[in-house]
Amino acid sequence: MFGSGKKQGAQSLVHGKVESLIGEGTEIRGSIRSSGVVRVDGYLEGSIEHDGDLIVGPKARLQATVKAKGLAMAGEIIGDVEVEGKLELLPGANLQGDIRCGHLVIHEGARFHGRSLMPAGGGNALDQAASGEG
Repeated sequence: MFGSGKKQGAQSLVHGKVESLIGEGTEIRGSIRSSGVVRVDGYLEGSIEHDGDLIVGPKARLQATVKAKGLAMAGEIIGDVEVEGKLELLPGANLQGDIRCGHLVIHEGARFHGRSLMPAGGGNALDQAASGEG
């Protein structure tokens, strides 16, 4: 009855065992390639290519191009985002950039400013982008 959307959003950020963590107070500039489940709570400037689920925590700030299989975010991303599967903007999320994804969920309290492209017929967004479809 008195539950808040933030609590629900925090629970949505649990995607199994986090294998890599960019912690709060950490700043990275450059390119990152990773796989598995990665959580970002710090600052990243550049690009991230991730072959797995990416979690952007509520205090995270990314000024980057992001490519991932799945993305749940409660922090801020400034840059274009490509997600093969589900892109979930949780309460408090702020995404400024163009997105291409297979499935988009925007929760109440999240902000998105940009263009979105989802493949026709529910196909893989990244495969269609590579082939020039969509």
